[in-house]
Amino acid sequence: MGFMDLVEHLFRHDDGHTVRIGQPLSLRDAKTALAMIAVHQPLADMRKVADAVKQLQDEFPQYATYAMTHYYNEPKRVRFQSEGGTFLDADAIATAFAQSTVLRDEATIQHLIGDIADNREHRDPDATPAVPVDAVADETATRLAGAADVRRAWLFALYDQSDDIEEATKGGTERLRATLERAVTHDGGTDATDDTADATADTDKTHAPSIARLIVALLFPAQTTGAATTSSAATDAAQRALADPDTPSDAYMAAVQVFRDHGVAVPDTVTLER
Repeated sequence: MGFMDLVEHLFRHDDGHTVRIGQPLSLRDAKTALAMIAVHQPLADMRKVADAVKQLQDEFPQYATYAMTHYYNEPKRVRFQSEGGTFLDADAIATAFAQSTVLRDEATIQHLIGDIADNREHRDPDATPAVPVDAVADETATRLAGAADVRRAWLFALYDQSDDIEEATKGGTERLRATLERAVTHDGGTDATDDTADATADTDKTHAPSIARLIVALLFPAQTTGAATTSSAATDAAQRALADPDTPSDAYMAAVQVFRDHGVAVPDTVTLER
């Protein structure tokens, strides 16, 4: 989800629709609320936000979303600015972002699909040609062959960007899906490729599992296959959020607490306006 996704998401709700921070929210709404907390902070608090978002994407990557990067991913722009006489620690902010692997991967994916999140308001969907998915599929294959932490960060980023990938490619995601399916098969998973309950209406593969479902199978193979596991509560929470994104939950409050722990102001409510 990019910044323009965030804005459009807000405008898709009924007028005056306000959510209280703490009430159960869908995964998409939770990400929107958390991104709003991040991007609506005063400039002088940029360092706090950068550190909070870095911790959030480390501990609760299911809530990391591309829109969060707009607050601090280009600190060079504010290197010589100040607010209230307080100069920004741009180098520390840049360091925090450089260590935020999920968000950096989201930025990479955006570049591979034509920066659709940032350019959506300027593009005509009908006149804009589809972006080939090949570059995303190739990079995905490379990341999946890498170290466990590299693989994990990329998959969380890919999950968050799956809707934008679908939009940018105009549904031409077959090669990416095939890459993920091969990885699931290689890992010994079966549920994601055999279960057709979550099938997508793909003209070539009527019963193909969604990209999101394949990503969940790769991120949480033991939970997906039902094998015995000693996974942590945090891992279980992430799996539930990604596997069932539409069911409202207050689990995102753990991520809200990260902002509070860093001294970032959290509003009582967030208004989602049309």
